[in-house]
Amino acid sequence: MIEEADISNEKVLEAYRNLVMERMLDKKMLNASRQGFLPFYIPLMGHEAIHIGIGLALRNIDYFYPYYRDFGALVQLGIPMDMIMSQVFSNASDNELGRDMPDHVSFKKYNIGAVITPVAGHLMSAAGIAYAKKYRKSDGAVLTTFGDGATSTPDFHVAMNFAGVYDLPMVFLCENNGFAISVPTYPNEEGQSDAYEETRGPIYKKAEAYGFEGIRIDGTSFLEVYKQTRKALENASNGPVLIEAMTYRMGPHSTADDPNKYRKDEVPEGSDKDPLIVNQKILKDMGILTEKKIQDINNEIDDLTSKLVDKYEKAPKPDKKTILDNLYETDPWYITEERGDIE
Repeated sequence: MIEEADISNEKVLEAYRNLVMERMLDKKMLNASRQGFLPFYIPLMGHEAIHIGIGLALRNIDYFYPYYRDFGALVQLGIPMDMIMSQVFSNASDNELGRDMPDHVSFKKYNIGAVITPVAGHLMSAAGIAYAKKYRKSDGAVLTTFGDGATSTPDFHVAMNFAGVYDLPMVFLCENNGFAISVPTYPNEEGQSDAYEETRGPIYKKAEAYGFEGIRIDGTSFLEVYKQTRKALENASNGPVLIEAMTYRMGPHSTADDPNKYRKDEVPEGSDKDPLIVNQKILKDMGILTEKKIQDINNEIDDLTSKLVDKYEKAPKPDKKTILDNLYETDPWYITEERGDIE
């Protein structure tokens, strides 16, 4: 539990409200995908507390390199909802001009690096920014996130090694949800499994191979994620840290995945391990939340998210003329020629 003086009750309540917003938006955007308004979607259920904790922890001097399941962190950071929702629905006001998959944002204005699909491919870019910060002696650190499956990629090990060798101001945060798509992260309690495992040892201990600290935290409590991530960012001038935040992916990996084919639902919505329920209990114990307040927030957010999804489902798509925009500073002759064919 964080110290009361560390963060105000009002800010904690706002964070909980954003956690509820992520949950409700997630369910409604998943439905929008099934109805054909989104060609593809990456569900978030189970990750909400990690996202809100990250958003609370980041400072305006830090850089953030997220992966494709960090929607809620953007909400908590205060990124305008129009920018977020326009990107998800690939609308005319999308910063990416409708060219990328949902949740693949890039907000340079807010020190947020581009989300890319190849697993762990953004970690080396994050390490490069951290190296630049150290070289320029600038304040702040770089936080980058990824799933447990990313820790088995070459990019993860290259970035970790580079950060360790150069003692970079960097925080690696693994959102361990128990599955790399359909592959379990660890063997079961008996050390055996009917399926292949992602890794034999705890992910946080992988930091030892590269000469820096690794820790494991409860990823279902946004206050715990906030506390440990902020501490790591503040101490990053002393070198990198790997955080393994433990949670459970309550839905499919994506809309192209059917989790019923490889697992039983171990954490159903509303259970004691559901991050929403976990944080309700914590905030009730702190005297910040009551059953009436929970219901009031649910009613408010349900109405708000329904209106948001309805608005962006109906918003116009980018004009076909924009398909060749932002490719070159000055169009070469063949782009000019192609523009004529489009028009």
